[in-house]
Amino acid sequence: MELQTLLRIPIYEKASVVAGQKGVTRKVHNVNMMDAPDILSFLKEGEFLITTGYHFKEHEESLAKLVEGMAKKKCAGLAIKTKRFFEHVPASICQLADELHFPIIDFQTDETLGAVINESLSFILDKKTAELQQAMVTHQLFSSYILQGKGIEKIMQSIQTLCNAHVALFDTHGHELFYTNKREPFSLPMEEAVAGAKQLFLRTVKYTTFSFLHTKKTVTLFPIATHTRKYSYLLIEHQVSLSDSALLTIEQATNVLSFEMMRQQALYEAERRRKNDFFNQLVNNYYKTLEDASFQAQMMGLSAGNSYICAVGKIHSTFTPYSDDDMIYELLQYELSTGHTEAVLFFYDNLYILLFTPHSQPMIIECLHRLQEAVYRHYDKRMSFGVGNQSQSLLTIADSYKEAVEALETIHFKDQSKLIQFYQPKQFKELLRLLPANDLQDYYSQTLEGLLQYDKKDRSILLDTLETYLNSNCQISETAKQLFVHRNTVIYRIEKCEELLKRPIHTSEETLRLRVAFQIFSLVHAN
Repeated sequence: MELQTLLRIPIYEKASVVAGQKGVTRKVHNVNMMDAPDILSFLKEGEFLITTGYHFKEHEESLAKLVEGMAKKKCAGLAIKTKRFFEHVPASICQLADELHFPIIDFQTDETLGAVINESLSFILDKKTAELQQAMVTHQLFSSYILQGKGIEKIMQSIQTLCNAHVALFDTHGHELFYTNKREPFSLPMEEAVAGAKQLFLRTVKYTTFSFLHTKKTVTLFPIATHTRKYSYLLIEHQVSLSDSALLTIEQATNVLSFEMMRQQALYEAERRRKNDFFNQLVNNYYKTLEDASFQAQMMGLSAGNSYICAVGKIHSTFTPYSDDDMIYELLQYELSTGHTEAVLFFYDNLYILLFTPHSQPMIIECLHRLQEAVYRHYDKRMSFGVGNQSQSLLTIADSYKEAVEALETIHFKDQSKLIQFYQPKQFKELLRLLPANDLQDYYSQTLEGLLQYDKKDRSILLDTLETYLNSNCQISETAKQLFVHRNTVIYRIEKCEELLKRPIHTSEETLRLRVAFQIFSLVHAN
């Protein structure tokens, strides 16, 4: 409690603050009596000292050192029982106390110092007991809101009523989670405010009050701690003058909010682990058919029928704590949810994975630039991205992922103009993957139309023979050797292929066309 509150009890009826009036709001944690000249070494922060001044009746300089020492230790104040050894508090001591804003109380009473201390401590203990009872009731009330499913909204409304001001809840990056003012959106730049406020919170500071320069609007901010280094923030509009009771209520609210935030975080992390496990299985070929992967894919926000472009992000830092990985992931997720480019985020092998539905390269670059700027703004760290080619289906995302990782490894961090690198195709099949899947399917369907419509039993034999023949540079003997058949069988099958295709296959143009068709055929069927 504050010193001015303690001085209102009856036993201090004849006490008066003769110096250090500006310090009467100092907190009192204990009341002590001076019985030795070296009492200073035993005093602690928040102690209120009562003395007759016997040890200083002829040593005013020692009393001055005591006042200076108590002010330095942040003691609550000094009460001197006058009319015994001191007629009044010396003027020099009063002047020193005024300079230090340290309260000096002229205390006249017939009671013994022991009786004064007993009554003071009884008052403090009664006050603390009442506060603890209120804390228990408040904690139970707020906890019941959570258990009844009323949750954060009901708690925030209770704080709004208590403070007679709108209140808001923000995550660790200053993004709004809840705001009691339904009529107007929250307009203050909380990203910058939270970043600055993190520097203001010390272990002994329960809240901080500050103003925004451009709007002159003042707010009070309470940190909501969790088991990690990550904080959320409770904001009360306007500067609030909180009584001990009101402050205790808000503290209980932040405690309950902390537990609720940790519960939600646990659910979020479990969902994130499921996503990451799915991606791990996807890139390690756990799923053999599209049907196997489609159900899990839908739960992760992916469509089995879509193609995807994989981007892989990495933070450039000598050491990134796990909690930073977690918070950076949440930051990227938020930025993606507020942007215009659709993407699904994963975290795998210490890399941030984004799966984009097909977009133009400038749109992907714009999205990645926004993510880089957000990471730099909040964490002062550089982030680079490698981008793979478009996959033809869900099952070939692994190829796009490997390309993205390879592209990421080619980035030279010192060249900040090239922190986004697209994979450069090196093989013919990689070039084919850049084309839309429907166009590829149309090409091989038209090129191999006659063969694809032939009897199913013999179709695969003819296709295999034709592909082997083309890969053997149209050599009959080599083809027969690879297929373990007689050369006349190969001749018969090739003639049958020409009959079904309705064109000769030995021209250079037709050979190239068929070879491309077979490349596409193997690519599409692999998907």
